[in-house]
Amino acid sequence: MSKVTISDFVIALMDLLEAESRALQESAARFMEEQRNALRHTLYRGGWMVGWIVGAVAALLGALGFAIWGVYRVVAIYLSETSAPFVAATMLLICAILFALAALKMRP
Repeated sequence: MSKVTISDFVIALMDLLEAESRALQESAARFMEEQRNALRHTLYRGGWMVGWIVGAVAALLGALGFAIWGVYRVVAIYLSETSAPFVAATMLLICAILFALAALKMRP
């Protein structure tokens, strides 16, 4: 049996530390690459989601505009041309108040 000296023990300990640090570095690099890919994927999906939401909001605003224009035209037949915009604006204000109240009720 050979004699183990303190220098052999220190060398073995340094070899172990080097191997562990290399493994930690590789593991950290792999983890960062996975996180980078996940972030890229999330941003891509989030961008498409925002795009679809903007499109939906634009379509809803267009539909609301045409609906109010139709209400204005119908009211203009039965009332004067001067009062028709006020009736349409009042309908929009009532809808806005209802949406605001619904939003306030959803707050924690």
